[in-house]
Amino acid sequence: MSPGSLASHIYERSGRKISPLSWSQRLKIAVDIARGINYLHHEKALPHGNLKSTNILLDGPDLNGRLSDYGLHLLMTHAGTTEQILSAGVLGYQAPELVSGKKPRPSYKADIYAFGVILLEILTGKSASDIITGNMGAVDLTDWVRLLATEGRGAECFDLSLLVIEGGQEPPKGMEDMLSIALRCIRPVSERPNIKTVYDDLTSIPA
Repeated sequence: MSPGSLASHIYERSGRKISPLSWSQRLKIAVDIARGINYLHHEKALPHGNLKSTNILLDGPDLNGRLSDYGLHLLMTHAGTTEQILSAGVLGYQAPELVSGKKPRPSYKADIYAFGVILLEILTGKSASDIITGNMGAVDLTDWVRLLATEGRGAECFDLSLLVIEGGQEPPKGMEDMLSIALRCIRPVSERPNIKTVYDDLTSIPA
């Protein structure tokens, strides 16, 4: 039986017998996802178009990350269906250029944005659709992390359950490296890296 989706291990654990993921598990899953996106972009010349943590399946005892529901826009032909796919269930993952565009279409750079949001979920233990309230008011996940990082307080966004698992007061250094990658992925479209760069950077992070 499949262990479930990434979402079920990150922020849907309540009421389930699912242990929090360790740092090494989270890093491995992030690398697995990046490898899958890299394959789609460079081997198949295909954007995923529907990246979100519920579409990342974790397979086997090693929790190998697998992409699902990719390329759905290619199956649809009549007017409006691409927009419907891009709009359905992607709250928080949709790149700004897709939200503002009259006829949004899946793209490599939009995939990079969505993957950056998934990395933030992996780091924070929060959902892309969460609204976080505090001194800065009510903001979504990406704005919350951006604001903390701008103030030099990026480590405050990290999942507390992960810090408990790692048994220390300080987060593993690799978490800050992943945060830097995630923040680059959610930059304006012209400033986002390509998936090969993201994959190479993730694989250089120590577990």
